[in-house]
Amino acid sequence: MNLKNNIFKNFYHNGFVSYEINKKELMFINKLKEEIHKKFKVFFAGDKFENFHKYNSFESINSTRMKIINFINTKKKLKKDIYYALKPFFDSMIGPDVVVQKNVNLAIQMPFDDERPLLHKDTPLSSMHELVVWIPLVNCKDSMCMTMIPKNKHDLIDSLFKKNEEILFEKYSRKYGVRKNIKVGNVLIFNANNFHYIPLNTTKLTRWSLNLRFKNLFTPYGQRNLLDYYEIINTSYMTKMNSN
Repeated sequence: MNLKNNIFKNFYHNGFVSYEINKKELMFINKLKEEIHKKFKVFFAGDKFENFHKYNSFESINSTRMKIINFINTKKKLKKDIYYALKPFFDSMIGPDVVVQKNVNLAIQMPFDDERPLLHKDTPLSSMHELVVWIPLVNCKDSMCMTMIPKNKHDLIDSLFKKNEEILFEKYSRKYGVRKNIKVGNVLIFNANNFHYIPLNTTKLTRWSLNLRFKNLFTPYGQRNLLDYYEIINTSYMTKMNSN
């Protein structure tokens, strides 16, 4: 119980938390990786996900990534698997009436590829009531990891955007950002209103990660409406009863 309370306390104060998936729920990650490797083996040359950059160029990476994303989203059970793996967290944080982003996204970041989002937050396009789930498919360390800005530093970062001083974004990200090494089987969950930053991957490994968004069915939707961007993944018995 103390561990659970600490998770929610950390999320409340920082706007993000790392969460360990129960081992019984982890099968979907290994299964997905096996299916990707089998379907797109020409891009791997029989090697590991982490060595993807050895056989692919910066110029071709985005078209390859889109092909893999299209394949991933034919796996209709994947979103359910992710939801149930994180259900204990969701039940306490957003309740049983849950919608999910329609398409699972995939990020592939090869070493020293500078095509990446800089310091930003997903609102107001996304809802402030939305949880972003970042799921590494390989063990991530150092600059392979997401950099998160704690909530108590947001006013400072907001002031940089108002002054349009982009040159300071990376400086302040380095100074105030929190970067946690995350292994396969752990996820990073953060509020869509939280500033985050993807550093240049200066390791010798390619980073693979999924990201997906969840929110309560009955909370505000930002600029994305239910029908276009989300689908219902779970409802309470009360909601089901009153929907008939």
